[in-house]
Amino acid sequence: MYSIEQRVFLVLEYHRLERSPTATRRSFQKRFQKDPMQKPFARLFAKFERTSSVDDNRVGNVGARQTVVTPENVAKVSGIVQQNPTNTARRIASETGLKRSSTQKILKNSLRMFPYKLQSHQVIPIKAVRQRFDFANDILTMIDNEGFDVGCIWFTDEAHFHLNGFVN
Repeated sequence: MYSIEQRVFLVLEYHRLERSPTATRRSFQKRFQKDPMQKPFARLFAKFERTSSVDDNRVGNVGARQTVVTPENVAKVSGIVQQNPTNTARRIASETGLKRSSTQKILKNSLRMFPYKLQSHQVIPIKAVRQRFDFANDILTMIDNEGFDVGCIWFTDEAHFHLNGFVN
């Protein structure tokens, strides 16, 4: 777009010529033998009014984004996980001083650890298997012999299993 010299000249001339864009364009053309483009010209003045600077907006924002997934941070998170594998991502984040999302990224991508939900499975006793088998046979004979209306049965997949063995 414009060099730093051209940007400074434009802003100084703009204010010297009492904020006249037309007069500033003419002065710029005489000095640099180059016609300033209208949109960047207007944006430069708006930016100067807003920030009091003619520096390029992109300075500091150019290049690859910085990441917190560094070998040091991966080693920190790995050490905490090895000490206590049941730590949550939030607790690990607070201990390391990293953001929770950064900690999750390290756990998932670098350490190949994934969140999970605890699932408990219980062995079905043989007595319960026999009871289920008998119940199924009784229902089938009732349907065949007694003309039991299957449409009167209401099936649901919701059940509550309590620790004392009670099933709702």
